[in-house]
Formats: sequence, structure tokens, C-alpha cells
Amino acid sequence: MLKITKLLLGFLLFTIILFASVLLSGIKIDSFSFGNVNVSQFYIKLDKKLIVDIENIEISSKKSEVKNSYDDLKKNVELLPKVLKFFNSIHVERLKIDGNEFTIDINDKALYLDNKFVNLSSRLEFSDNEVAFKLYSLYLKDIKLMLDGDVRIDYFNDILSHEGKYFYKDLSGNIKLEMTKKIAKFYLDSEKFKSLKFLKKFFRLDSVAEEWMYDNVTGDIKLNEFHGLFDLVNLGIVEKSLNGTGIIDKAKIRFHKDLRTVDTEKINLKFDKGNLYFDLVKPKYDDIKLDGSFVVINNIASEKNGEVVVDIKAKSFLDKRVLEILEAYEIQLPLLQKTGLTDAHVNLKIPYLISKEMSTSGEFKSKNSTFMLNEFEFFTKNADVILDGSIVRVKNSHFKHKKMLDSMVTLDIDTSTLIAKGDALIKSFDIEDGKTKVINIKDKKTALSLDFNKNTNIYLKNLNTNINISDLIYVDIASLGKIYNQSELLKTIGIKGGSLHLAIKDENDIKFRGELRKLSFPLFKNEKQIKTLDIKGSIKNGFTKVKSDDNRIKVNVKNDDLNIYLKDLDIYIDTKSEDNTKLTDMDISGENLSLKIDDEKYYAKTVKANFNKGKITFEALAYNLDIPIMKNDKVVTSLDLLGEVDNDNIVIQTKDEKLVFKFIGENKLDAYIDGYDFVYNTESIDSGIENLDVKAIKSNIVMNEKYKFPADSYEIRIRKDSKFLHLNHLKADITYKEDVNGQIDIYANNFSDVFVNTIFDKNIVKGGTLMLLANGKKDDLKGKLILTNVKVDDLAILNNLLLFIHSSPALINPLLAVPSVVGMASNKGFTLTGYEISDGVLEFTLDKVKNRLDITKLVTVGNGIDFDGTGSVDINTLTIDSNIKLVFFKNYSKLVGAIPVVNYVLLGKNKRVSTQVKVFGPLNNPKISTNLTKDAFSVPLNIGKRILNSPIELFDFIKNKKE
Repeated sequence: MLKITKLLLGFLLFTIILFASVLLSGIKIDSFSFGNVNVSQFYIKLDKKLIVDIENIEISSKKSEVKNSYDDLKKNVELLPKVLKFFNSIHVERLKIDGNEFTIDINDKALYLDNKFVNLSSRLEFSDNEVAFKLYSLYLKDIKLMLDGDVRIDYFNDILSHEGKYFYKDLSGNIKLEMTKKIAKFYLDSEKFKSLKFLKKFFRLDSVAEEWMYDNVTGDIKLNEFHGLFDLVNLGIVEKSLNGTGIIDKAKIRFHKDLRTVDTEKINLKFDKGNLYFDLVKPKYDDIKLDGSFVVINNIASEKNGEVVVDIKAKSFLDKRVLEILEAYEIQLPLLQKTGLTDAHVNLKIPYLISKEMSTSGEFKSKNSTFMLNEFEFFTKNADVILDGSIVRVKNSHFKHKKMLDSMVTLDIDTSTLIAKGDALIKSFDIEDGKTKVINIKDKKTALSLDFNKNTNIYLKNLNTNINISDLIYVDIASLGKIYNQSELLKTIGIKGGSLHLAIKDENDIKFRGELRKLSFPLFKNEKQIKTLDIKGSIKNGFTKVKSDDNRIKVNVKNDDLNIYLKDLDIYIDTKSEDNTKLTDMDISGENLSLKIDDEKYYAKTVKANFNKGKITFEALAYNLDIPIMKNDKVVTSLDLLGEVDNDNIVIQTKDEKLVFKFIGENKLDAYIDGYDFVYNTESIDSGIENLDVKAIKSNIVMNEKYKFPADSYEIRIRKDSKFLHLNHLKADITYKEDVNGQIDIYANNFSDVFVNTIFDKNIVKGGTLMLLANGKKDDLKGKLILTNVKVDDLAILNNLLLFIHSSPALINPLLAVPSVVGMASNKGFTLTGYEISDGVLEFTLDKVKNRLDITKLVTVGNGIDFDGTGSVDINTLTIDSNIKLVFFKNYSKLVGAIPVVNYVLLGKNKRVSTQVKVFGPLNNPKISTNLTKDAFSVPLNIGKRILNSPIELFDFIKNKKE
């Protein structure tokens, strides 16, 4: 167009010169043409300067160089000063150039130009080097932009400047322009408008950037300033030159297409160095304050480096509204806050290029807040959570669930897999009901892992414990040995191994089951300690119930009361064990139990026991007893007992208090017996009791379950170096003493036939009294038995002797038999059924080394017959070997002895008849041999001898009588 215009102007100038003279009066031509130019209704006149009026000009060319309003305006403005040098006015009604039609009206006062791209109306002012336009309007039709204001063209320096207003659709404002041939500087502001979408026509950006600029932000927009450079050579904006600020009032911004909008009082806009900043003022997302939040589009025009940065800050609950913002960007944070406040800061970098990954980072700081971890509720004094891409890092944060769990946690959560790993310092992990602690872990470090996919699953590696959180909290402790040293309960009741599985609704509703191993309970079954036990139970509203799968063990705990029920089991209590003092306070009841205290074992059909601060009390219906007690000649096997164990002291007694045993310390026993017989077995093993005190009334001592020593009362004291027994029965007073040197003293005075007969369970003696004195050593004991007015009724040795004596007189001669029989018949103390001793002495020596009883002297005086002899008894074989002299015919001797000389003739010098007897063999049926017959045949001879000597005896008798 420029070339055509120059040709046209050249032609016109030539014509003007040629027709200068004509021009003064004016020339009018209807039409003419040259080349590709056609002109009609042409009029020209010279009045100082040329005046041109053309109705129509058509110029045809194969190619138009003008493509838009800017290009067109530029070329026309460049030409204007040159034209006005020669023309006073130019009026072209219609100028057509390749479909672009112009209307031109130029004079030294005004300029009007109208074509396809531009409509210009302006007043002109000229000076030496510039033209000043007072724009009435400049409308660029292709972009629908209208300008007004002042335009100055310095055609000497090729500078165009403009200052005025612009109007574009609903957008208007002030604008400043300064143009050279190569560059255009612009500055503008605006009144309020609704959208930046109009810029799409001028600035084509990446879809991500355009979504943020034109779709995600709405409100009343106002540009405070916007300036930059336009490259007139390359026809493009110089991006780095752009700079500006603006405000969007009552704005709404949408962080993501799937989210609700953020309401903000206003948005401060800033464009600087290719970056567009959205600074949100008092923003709210569904009433959540997001103060400090902003959006930045970095490198807005760069497809390669362009990115949108969304920076969100919130101080509120970390609730569903905040989480849905994160979820929109596929960030799964498995936390929901119920109370407290969280300072949340999330930064998202969204690149233009799909090939680049979105970058996410953030930080969450909470204090004194309650959270839900899926279905698991916990409290935190302080928690620091860092968001790093798909990883959520929990840094040394406090974590507390009710009274159950208190810990410090460091954790990395992969939000893409919802798997987390880290470690924890467990300050306390308590599962308890009141004061009963099922699990009690203190100050324990452990690695942990979490899985949030379906339910929240927490694994405490060092404790081998898994916690699953869904509708309930399930705690699985695979190895109780891992927490044994951390659990007061496990140590108290001796659970060293096994597993425990809990289902926790809340602290007042817990169900559990367990497989307990390595138990140290004092419980036995079939003589074997119960080392393993399968249990199940519950804790509900302060009440704990536990029972074994076989129902042999049941445990109930309410507040501080622990009740245990046992069935068909054995309980062993070692009073010397330190574990006994560690037993927790409890009550035990049961059926068909055995209770073993130290080495003593008791069986009970029913039992009730209480453990209180190391003290044990119990009551039991005991059976199958093996104790040295008899009653009514029967061994006692069942008793209704009460008992108490307090440290080293044990008291066991019958409910009627007829039997009381007090074990004091390790080797002291005090016993009280009333109405029961005490059984003593000489072959029994030493019980180890070094300090024994027994007091008894209405009690007998049964030795070796055969010999019963009756007693109205007795007292026994046994010490390590001494023994003492004092027994009373009727009038009897019996004392046994043994000192430190082994010296024994026995004094038994005035004991009766009842005492003796009871001992041997036979009617051995009748009436009279006996006395026993003995002393010496155990291996060499010497003693004396004194009998007074005692009738011996049942003694095998005596019976055999009496039977022998009764049958002997008939063998001697009839004369001797007569007085003998007479004496026996008249003397009550000498019968076939017994022998009455008026006085008797038995002296003996007991040799324990030889296990032999030596009778060193046996002398008895009785009516009819006396005994005088010695002997020995082999205790091992219970056989006797003795020699006894029998003195008999005592009545006959009395009769004859009254006649002087005759008594000598018939009885001899000793005035008696005697014979020697040998007793030997078993004690229960001894044999007897004698020289009685020999003595009987020698009686006549002896009488004869005494007759010869009788005068002498008679003389002595008479002499004695005189004296």
C-alpha cells in the first residue's frame, strides 16, 4: 500500500506542479485512471496550499501489506506529516485498496480517517518537528479498542506518544504510550471489570495458566497499573518487561475444579518478571480462614517452565473441609481433627507440562488437639507434620489415646500407598480397669509401621504388638515376654510368655483372649505345674472377668477386689519364696483342690482363701489328710480348717479351734490339741522342726499307731538341744527331759492300771500304782520300775509261769500239793487269771547300740509266790532270755514256820520253798524250763539232814527266845 500511495502522491504532485496555475482556480476531473489506480470526481485547488477533494479512489494490488489496525495506523501516521506539508486539506470520500475502504478528511485543524481497521477522529496541532493529535476517538475495529487523549508525533525523532483513556468492552482506564520505530512502551490502569478472559485474544497461554487466569478467579477486577514493552519489529510483547498490580474485590477463587470456591475480601494482583501473583486477603473456604494463602503463576508465558503455585495457609480444625482440598490433589492425609487448632501450610506446584510431576509440600502444627486416625481417636499436646510430596512426615510428635497410650512418634506416611514407618518412644501403654493393669509398659522405644488402607493397622516391632483400628481397637501382643519387664501385672502373676488379644470398644468395654505360656502360678495339675493356659475374658464398667477354656480357673476383678475360682487343681505355697510376698491381693475359692504349704499338703473339697498384702487367710473342708492326728481310734482324714499365712508365720486350725498349729519362722511349731490323739511314729523322718511346743488336753499320744499313752493333759517342748515332756493322767505325773548333752531323765509317778492297759491295749494290770525312774544316755539308759499293790492280769510270761506252777505240785507229791492248793484257793492274789504284786521292783538297762533291754533285777512280793531274777530282751527280735527264781508255798511256810524246829526241818534255814525257772523265746508266748521236779525229789533227803541238825536249831531257838 505504501508504494501505491507514493505513486499516487507522486502523480498528484506532478499534476499540481503542471497545473499550478490552473490549480489556483481549481480543477475538476470526473474520472481518470493509470496503472492499477482508478480515480473519479477529482477536484483540486491551490490556496496557499493544495486543497484536494476526491469522491472515489480504487487501487488494485496482488498483495496488501496492511493486516491489522495497528499496522494500518502506523503507516498512515508516518505519512501524515509529509502530506500536510503540501496540502491544506485533503478529502477522500472513499478509498478502496484490496477490499479495505477508507474515508479520509485532512486539513491543518483536523484529521478524520475511517477504514476497515481504524476509525480516527482528531484535532491536529503542528509545530516545527511534531504533530499533536487531540484524539476525539481512535477506534481499532479488529480488536474493538477505543482510545482518546493526546497524541504527539515527533517526526524528526520518530517518536509517538499517547496519554489518554482506553475503552474495551466493559474495560476502561488510563493509558500511556511511547513508540519509536522499533519499540512501544505502554502503561495503563483500569476501572473495575469482571474478567480477564479478553486477554485470551492477545495472550495465548498454557491451558493450566489460562484456567487460573480466566476461569478459577472471579470478582470485580481493577488494574492499579500495568506496563511493559511491545516489539514493533517482531510484533510481540516483551514478556520480561511486563509489570503491574491490581485488585479483585469480592473475589472467588477455585483451587481445583472439584472444589468449592474460596471467598476472599479481595485479591491483590501483581505481575512481575513473567510471574503473576494472587495475594488473597481474608480468604475463607466454607468459613475456614485461609489468611496468608496465595497463588502464583510462575513463567506465565513459558510452556516449558510455566507452573502454578498454590500456597494454602489455614488455622482451624484439620477437618473434612481442609482434607478435601488435599484430596483434590490426590493427597490422602488419614487424619481428622475434632478439637483444638492446627496451623496448616500446604504448597502445591502444578507444572504446565503433563510430563512433570506436581510438587506438594506442607506443614501442619497442632497443639492440645484431638484427632481421629481413621476410627482411632488420640490427643496431642503438640504435633509437627511435614508434607513432602506423597510423604507425610510426623516429627517427634506427642500421641495420646485416653489413658491407654502416651508416646512420642516420628513417622513417614506414604500417602500413595497409605503405608507408614517410623519409631516411637512409648511413655506409657496401659490397658487397665480401675487399678487392675492388664498391660503396663513404661519408657519403651520401638520401631513401628502403620497401614491405613482399609483400617488403621499399627505394628510395634520391638513389642511384637499389632494394633488394628476399625469399629473396635484390636490389640494383638504376640509375645508377652517382650513386655514382661514392663508390666507390673505380668510380673505380679508370673506370666512370662504367650500372647494376648484384646478387642477394645473403650476403656470400660474390653474383651480379650490369651494363650499364656511360661507361667509361674502356684497352680498344679496331676503333680505338674501349670505352665500354659488358654484364657478368655472381658473388662466392662470396672468389672474384669477371666476364665480358662476348661473352666478350671475363673478370675473376677472389681475395683480393688480380685476373686479367683479354681477347680480340680493343686495350689502350692512356698513360704520361703520371695514370690509369696509379691502375690497381689486376691480372694480364692474352689472345689476339689489341694493346698500345699511348704512340705505339708492338704486336700479340700471346698476352699476359700484371701491374699492381702502378703498375708494369706483361708478356710477349707480338707480331706485325705495325712496328719498325725486320730480321734476315736481312727486316723483323722477330714477336717474343717481355717488358716493364715503371714510372711514366715503359718496358723492352721479347725473351725472349732480344737486343733491349732502355728508355724513360726522356718523351724518353730506351736500346737494346741483338744480332744484329738497325737500319733508319734518312731520310724518317721525328722520333720526339721527344731523348736516345737505342744499343749494338749483330753488327748492321747499314740506311738507307732499301736501304743496309746492316755493323758488328761500334756505339754511337749522340743528344742534343737533339748526335749521336754510333761504328762498328767488321773493322779499320774510323768516327766521326760533330755538336755544338750543327751542326758535323759524320766520320772513317772503314780501312774495307774488304766495308763498301762491303755498303752498296750490289754488288761495287763489291775489296781495299784506304778512308778518309773530312768536316766542316762539314749544309747545307755538305766531305770527302775516300782509296783505297789498291782495285779498282773494279762502277761504271756506270767501266765505261762502261773500255769506251770499250778500244775507242778501234783508232780511233786500229794502231801505238798495239799497245802499248795489250799494256799492258792485262799489267796486272792494268786490265781490262774492273774498275780497280785504287793511290792515289786524292776531294774533295767536299755542299750540302743545293741538294741537290747537288760533286766538287771526283778523282785516281786506277792501272795502265794514271789519272783527274783534277771534277763534280757532282744528288741529287734522281741525275744526274751531270763532266769527267774520262784518262791512259793508261802501259806504253808507260814503255818509250819510257827513251830520251832519243825519249820527248820521242813523249810530249811531260809524258811521257804524256791526253785529256778528259765524263761526264753518270743515275748508273746515264751517257753519255760525248770528244775522244780528235781528239787521236789530231794526234799525228803534235805528234811532228813535237817532232822539230824534240828537239836542245834531248837537250842538256838530257845536261846533266842530267852534273850
